[in-house]
Amino acid sequence: MNSIFYPVYQALGWLALYIGLTFVVSLKAFFTPFEYLYGAVLIGAAACYSHLIRLGFKRWLYHTAIYWQLLYLFCQSVVGGCFAGLVLMLCVFGLSAAGITDPIAPGQQWLVFKMVFWGNAANMITALVLWSAIYLTIIKTRQLREMNQALASSQLDVLIQQLSPHFLFNVLNNIRAMILHDPSKSREALAQLADMLRYNLQRDNSSKVSLAEELEIVREYIALCQLHYEDRLIFNPEVELAARECLIPRMLLQLVVENAIKHGISKLAGGGEILLQIKKEDETLLITIQNPCPHYSDKAIETKPGIGLHNVERRLALMYPAKVAQLEYQRTSGEDHDCVRVMVSLPAESASCA
Repeated sequence: MNSIFYPVYQALGWLALYIGLTFVVSLKAFFTPFEYLYGAVLIGAAACYSHLIRLGFKRWLYHTAIYWQLLYLFCQSVVGGCFAGLVLMLCVFGLSAAGITDPIAPGQQWLVFKMVFWGNAANMITALVLWSAIYLTIIKTRQLREMNQALASSQLDVLIQQLSPHFLFNVLNNIRAMILHDPSKSREALAQLADMLRYNLQRDNSSKVSLAEELEIVREYIALCQLHYEDRLIFNPEVELAARECLIPRMLLQLVVENAIKHGISKLAGGGEILLQIKKEDETLLITIQNPCPHYSDKAIETKPGIGLHNVERRLALMYPAKVAQLEYQRTSGEDHDCVRVMVSLPAESASCA
């Protein structure tokens, strides 16, 4: 929900409830003009408490599991309804004690409390539960939209890099050079390029793929890059068999591997090795990608990932809101070059059960 328009939506929603509530009450025989004031106090208290519910949700539960969010919103709706009922009771007793309204007969205070409090508190609990349902629906819709936007953005980032003139020139030029002396290898390279581009141009709604499928595309991308880098690029995957059927975010490996080549291997005269290690431990999938890179004098770079890895981290936060997915970035200095290690931990979701 856009914070700019939130006060407007709040005011319109609670005003509509106030108008509806006072209209119903005005049809009853015992209606008095003070009912307008009582309705305003009751609705105003519930509206103020709904703002507190929103603040607590955004601060503590925005990225937690859905069942904690539902429990929080329901419990807060009950508390908020009771709070609004108590505020109304204070208003009723206060006006009576001040002589503004009819006095309450001695010994009737408890009866008046039960008659006024419980019905109005139940109405506000219902209103706050409805408000919570609408609010949670808006939040989940926005998170889904952000996740789709992040996926589309990552697809665009990959395509921009892969379809850049420099990349295509290198790939096509190397394929052209192989056509005469190695036709079969050139045809294989063209097929790999087509598969890779088709994978990234897919427009389906699948945000997760099996590790085996993603790994195959990464191998084809590495093979195309090796046409240019040759022995300067070594790719060493160590993947446990049990992990191959796990689900991972689409293009997760591809983005990190491309980042390693772009900022690491391509910057070193002698190239280097990209080590990919993937294993499954209990219910967690652990992915580690390590590559060499040049020395940097800026110490801040040693502990902070770049824009590409930051986008990956943001996607993980959107796709796994309970913070069960993490990305860690480490940079260590060596004699000839630095070493970058990116570690990703994900829930081990099986593709066969998806």
